[in-house]
Amino acid sequence: MFLSPVKVLVSIPALYALMSVNEYATHRWYQHEEFNRDHAFNRLFQRLLHFTKKRPLTVERAGKQYNNVVKIFGGGHVEHHAETYDDMSLKKDDKWRATKAAKSLDSDTFRGTAFTWTVTAMMTGQMLPTSLPVFALMGFTLLETFAVLLPGMLIHALVWNMLHPPMHGLPDVPGSFGAPGRPLAFLRNTPYFKYIYENHQGHHVLGGQANYNVCCPLTDHLMGTYVKPAAWSAKMRSVPGPDAVARWGTPVSPVGVPVAPILAAKDVTEADLTPTALINAPA
Repeated sequence: MFLSPVKVLVSIPALYALMSVNEYATHRWYQHEEFNRDHAFNRLFQRLLHFTKKRPLTVERAGKQYNNVVKIFGGGHVEHHAETYDDMSLKKDDKWRATKAAKSLDSDTFRGTAFTWTVTAMMTGQMLPTSLPVFALMGFTLLETFAVLLPGMLIHALVWNMLHPPMHGLPDVPGSFGAPGRPLAFLRNTPYFKYIYENHQGHHVLGGQANYNVCCPLTDHLMGTYVKPAAWSAKMRSVPGPDAVARWGTPVSPVGVPVAPILAAKDVTEADLTPTALINAPA
């Protein structure tokens, strides 16, 4: 009711591009804590805080001391990666459950895979510094900008919750927790779902070092961090058979996605379930 047809047509690709950049930056530098390892970022903050009394944090990397003014925590996403096998199922065996990483996820029903309403609100807030000036330059009023941004962020949360928890074997997100996954469940039978599923599967297989976009593929291609399924599927590590170790649930996956090789249940020992053994397991 606020927007002309021309503004609607212009707003869709503009918002998609901004969401893709924001999704990429949040996933890479916040959730994977790459900000902590990027000392150029931290040196910039040191210069900005040069005249303050804030004492920088000191970290050691490869035998060298670095001063990090800001050290962030990625909200449990790194721990989520440690819990995920290459077939996208989540570990639930007693040995894993006893670790500090697993315990840090126990307070979350969806073990760090779902967007709560609070996270959706935070993501919307993160979009404002880029969305407001870009849409203002395009001639949008503040009201028109929010008429595009708010529905767009809701759709993003709906797609995320439709994809992410079920692909790891967890149930659909209810509306009481976050944007519900069930309304868009029909997308799980579409080429779009297969594409974003494979894209995120590759992200896990490659240890979170590529394919950072989840719902809005674009920025990975611009940054050179996109890896095709043909390249990463050859690196999939073997996982224990379905009867060899407890899991949180059976992952929802489309037909034709790469499948991790399975170790026979009779051949799996306790040693096979250690992270080192899984990394070195034959493909």
